[in-house]
Amino acid sequence: METKYFVEFLRDLLSADEAARVEASDRVQDFADLLSVTQARLVGDLVAMLVPHEKSRVTLEALLHALSDLDGCGKLDGVDLAPLREIPESSIRVEHREYMEEFTRRTAE
Repeated sequence: METKYFVEFLRDLLSADEAARVEASDRVQDFADLLSVTQARLVGDLVAMLVPHEKSRVTLEALLHALSDLDGCGKLDGVDLAPLREIPESSIRVEHREYMEEFTRRTAE
């Protein structure tokens, strides 16, 4: 992915606007195959760091789905998922459980 578009995408992931964060998270599925190994790892690391601090249930689900999309393309290797252990149990809802079960297995390795 071209650097210009990649940087814009990262800005959207970090946006104060919830809709921008959700849209950016949803876009991971669309272009995961276009990401270089370095870009995919950066996105994965960033998303993993953002997840524990996300207040919105909708955005949290979108971020977890983005990690799942990277995993589905084989681009989650090397990503540090340890920050996911910092997610407060009270933040994990029914819609997040399947993602968390998968990622918990990976963080235990």
